Amino acid sequence: MEKKGLKKELGIFTLVSLGIGGMIGSGIFILPAIMGAYAGPGLVLSIFICGIIIIFLGISYAELGSAFPITGGPYSLPRLALGDFGGFIMGWGYFLYLFIGTAGVIDIFVVYLSFYFPGLAHGATLTAHGVTVAVAVLWILTIINVFGVRWGGLYAVITTIGKLIPLLIFVLVGLTFFKASNFKPFIPFGFEGFTLSITLFFWSYTGFEAIVVPTEEVKNPSKTIPWSMILTLLITILVYVVIALVFVGMIEWDALNLVKNDWQGIEKLSSPLSTIPEKMNLPILATIVVIGAIIATAGCGGSWVLFQGRMPFAMAKDKLFWSPMASVNKKYGTPAASLIFTSILTTIILITIPNFPSVALIASVAVIVPYAAASISLVILRTTKKDVERPFKLPFAKTITLLGFIFSTYLIYWASWPWTLVGILLMLSGYPIFLLIRRHDLEIKRNLWIPVYLILVLIVSILGDMRFSLQNFTHFNPLHVLPMPYDLIILTFIAIGIYFWAYKINVKYDMKKQGGE
Repeated sequence: MEKKGLKKELGIFTLVSLGIGGMIGSGIFILPAIMGAYAGPGLVLSIFICGIIIIFLGISYAELGSAFPITGGPYSLPRLALGDFGGFIMGWGYFLYLFIGTAGVIDIFVVYLSFYFPGLAHGATLTAHGVTVAVAVLWILTIINVFGVRWGGLYAVITTIGKLIPLLIFVLVGLTFFKASNFKPFIPFGFEGFTLSITLFFWSYTGFEAIVVPTEEVKNPSKTIPWSMILTLLITILVYVVIALVFVGMIEWDALNLVKNDWQGIEKLSSPLSTIPEKMNLPILATIVVIGAIIATAGCGGSWVLFQGRMPFAMAKDKLFWSPMASVNKKYGTPAASLIFTSILTTIILITIPNFPSVALIASVAVIVPYAAASISLVILRTTKKDVERPFKLPFAKTITLLGFIFSTYLIYWASWPWTLVGILLMLSGYPIFLLIRRHDLEIKRNLWIPVYLILVLIVSILGDMRFSLQNFTHFNPLHVLPMPYDLIILTFIAIGIYFWAYKINVKYDMKKQGGE
C-alpha cells in the first residue's frame, strides 16, 4: 500500500511565482529611500551588487535542490553535508528568519493599509489596532495554506501578478519624468556608505531559497528547481534595479520641499514610491503604488507562511524537532500542525515587536549563516555523495561557492554593530536548544568550525571600522582597530580558512563513517 504524503502540485510557473512572491514584498517599497541616506544615487549600484552576491549564494541551491529533492532545503540540504548537529544549527537560524521575517512582511502590509485607514500605524510601528489587523491577516493566510499547497501556490501566482503590474506602471510613468542630473554625484558618501546600503537591501533579496523548501511537492524537481531558481533571481534583480533607477531619476527636490541632493530628507519619506508621485501631482500613480504595496506584502506574507510551516515539518521528520510537527493532514495533504505552530510564533513577534526595521534587521542577520553553509555543503556533497545524479551541475563549483562564503562573511560584518552581535547570539542559542532534543552523537568536532567562525567574525566586528554601526542601542562602538580595508582583508582570510576547514573535516568524517559501515 502506497504511503500517503505530500502532494506534488507545484510546477515551474507556480514555483517562480512563489519565489518572486517571497522576495518582492516589503523592502522595495521602503528601503530605496533609507539607502539613499548612505549611498545617494549609488543605491542603484548597491542593489545590483547585492543581487550579484545573492546569485553566488542562490546558485548553490539550484544544484542541491535538483540533486536532493527533500523538503526544508536551507536545513535539510546542509544536514546531508554537516550531520544532524550542523544541520540543526542552520535550520535553527533559518527558522528564526522565517517566523520573524513573516512578521516584518505583515507589518509593512498594515503600514501601507494605514494610508487608507489612519490609526493602524505611526511610521513603521503598528498601533494596537494595527497589531490586531496584522494578527488577523496572518491567520487568514495560515488557513489558506492549511487547505492545500495548491491554494497557497495559486494565491502566490495571483498576488505576484497583482504587485508586478503596479510596479510596471510606476516604471513606465516614471521614465517620462526621468532626470539624469539626479545621479550626480553618484556615490556622495564614500565606500562605507555604499557597502552599508548593500546590507540594508539584503533583506529584500532574502527568500530566494524558498524554492527548495517545498521540494517534495514539486513536479519533476530535477528540472523545475534549477530553472525556477535561475529565473527567480534574474527577474527579481531586473525588477529591483529598474525600479531603483526610476525612483532616483523621478525625484523632484522642489516638489518635496528639499534642497537638491538632500538624501537625508529622502530617507524620512515613509512611503517613498507613492509620496514622490503624489507631490508631483500624480495622485492616480500614487494610489496605484499604494495598492501595489498592499498586494505585494499580502502576497509575500502568504508565501512566507507557506514556507515557514515546512521548516519544523522537515526537522521533525528527522527527529530533530517536536514530533507532532511531522504530521500531514490526511484531508488536505499539508503539514497543518507545523503551519499552525509557526504562525503562533509569528503572532508573538507581531505583538511584542511591532516595528518593521527592528524585525527586518533581526531576521536578515539570522539567515546569512545558513546561506553560507549551503555553499560549503555543495562541495562537501560533491565528494561524499558523488554517485548521486545531478541534473544541474554548477560549473567552477569550488570557486563560486568559496566566493559565496566570503561574500556571506562580509554581509554578516556589514550588518553592522550591534546587529552582528544580536544575530550571532541568536545563532548560538541553537546549541542549548539542540541539547534539549539530543544529548548523544553531538558530533562536536565535526561542527566546531561553526562557533569558531561566528566568534571570529564577531571579534572583527568589535575591532572593525567604527563607521559600520547602525541603530546602535548599546553604549559601545566598534574600536576602529581594523579600519577599511584591513577589516575586509582579515575577514577574507577567516572565510577562506573556515571554508576549507569545514570541507576537510566533514569529508573526512563522512568517509570514515562510510568506511565503518
